[in-house]
Amino acid sequence: MFKVCCLFLLFFKFVMAHHETVAVYAVDMKTGEVILDENSDKSMIPASCLKIVTTGAALSLLDPTSQFKTELQYDGEIRDGILYGNLYIKGGGDPALGSERLGSSWKNQVAIWVEAISKCGIRKIEGRVMGDDSLWEKGKPIGSWEVEDIGNYYGASASALSFHENSYSLFFKPSSVGSPALIVRTDPPFARLSFQNEVLTGPEGSGDQASIYGSEYSFIRSVQGTIPAGVNEFMIKGSVPNSATLCAEILAESLEVKGATFEEKERTTFHTTFSPQVKEIVFWTNQKSVNLFAEHLLKAMGGGSTKAGIEAIKTFWKSQNIDLEGFNMVDGSGLSRQNFMTAKQLVGVLLKMKDSKPFFDSLPLLNEKARAKSGSMSNIKCCVGYQDNVAFAILVNHHTDRQKATQIVNDYLSKLTY
Repeated sequence: MFKVCCLFLLFFKFVMAHHETVAVYAVDMKTGEVILDENSDKSMIPASCLKIVTTGAALSLLDPTSQFKTELQYDGEIRDGILYGNLYIKGGGDPALGSERLGSSWKNQVAIWVEAISKCGIRKIEGRVMGDDSLWEKGKPIGSWEVEDIGNYYGASASALSFHENSYSLFFKPSSVGSPALIVRTDPPFARLSFQNEVLTGPEGSGDQASIYGSEYSFIRSVQGTIPAGVNEFMIKGSVPNSATLCAEILAESLEVKGATFEEKERTTFHTTFSPQVKEIVFWTNQKSVNLFAEHLLKAMGGGSTKAGIEAIKTFWKSQNIDLEGFNMVDGSGLSRQNFMTAKQLVGVLLKMKDSKPFFDSLPLLNEKARAKSGSMSNIKCCVGYQDNVAFAILVNHHTDRQKATQIVNDYLSKLTY
């Protein structure tokens, strides 16, 4: 009782002094004893901690060993090494296609496809190379994602045909401080993208202060802010506006393609690329907080629909006897500020998943005693996970001092072992 009172006074001091809203809940997994309970039923913005809700459901609703597949197809006919028809990249929902994160790259993936096309006997294409993302609803940002997020790599939209995590690297050459920085290239080399460049050169060591802006399906990107002087090149990352189109463009550049359009006929599948297993995708979703992977898992649970995926997740957690009063979910990654969860609900998810090794292993190591998923955005700092035998959720909203918010989280973490 003395410890609980001390923790309450600590919580009260933080809230009154710094105006944050703090919610904390912690449970001893062996005894079921509630160790901490402060504002645990208050709806809070969880940021990326929402990913445990998505990934926990994915390991339960999807086969953890299942794989997404991407198919190369053609229509028309092949005569004397010439395809008189169109070549298609048929997306199957793989979030890791051409991703360096899982041991591949966009160059390696294109090389595999080029080799498969050659083995099929195709040396020239009289038709077009087309990206087919029709298996799922069109990939577009969630309506409540912020404008400054959508053009940046972490705001990439999930598509049935995602490629290279639907992102690109934009390289700049800095000049003197205060002068324009020049765009050098993109990687992958998306010729279709064009940039309105307003980026200036900042002081040495000033870091990445640039942002990329643009809407879905628009190949014009606006780039604003600063990049540091004193380096030969500097790179920032952005999201692609239409991954299926740009994926097809990259492959077409590696082939001899005439570009005429043929009337679509029955297709022949001649090569299949398999994704990593769902449990591996879950691992990277939580380990590196990959928003795109979380959005893919969400759509996969909904048959390609974000809305249906959310309903599937809510139905699943209700079936696990988690009270969803005050719960609101609009995406799978936590990027939206319209997501709301309570600390008690988050701990409920952790308790249900405590015996799942793929889930436990997916959580990053926080310290020698803890595995936890963090969640941060402006004015938000959260941490949920396991420490020793305790499942915990610590949520700080509306803070105005990042360092103070981090200290609040760390102070509560220090009280979990008893």
